[in-house]
Amino acid sequence: GAFLASYQRANPDMQARVSYEPDGPGQGMPHICSNQIAQRFDCLAGTLEMPFKEMHEDTPERRGEDGWGPDRARRLGASVLDPLCYVQPHLRGDGWSELTDESDAYIRPTDKY
Repeated sequence: GAFLASYQRANPDMQARVSYEPDGPGQGMPHICSNQIAQRFDCLAGTLEMPFKEMHEDTPERRGEDGWGPDRARRLGASVLDPLCYVQPHLRGDGWSELTDESDAYIRPTDKY
């Protein structure tokens, strides 16, 4: 939803279309770190994986000569602050209706690429 859409606006290397099926509230497997953190501390938690989507849909012009590398990884990690700041005011309340960007709507991910 809003977090991933905001992350995509902050960094074009982030994508939400190809992903794992989300767990329902309280249904995440507790042996997965992000689920354990979210349940134990009642907070937003997630796992940031390297985006290998360029293997399937990026053009050589977009990948650049070096493809994925340390500089892009640093930018992807640093840009997570923007979406965190964007959703933070809404995490403990009902303020989600105040988000007006249509791209903030939840989109069910798929593992089909």
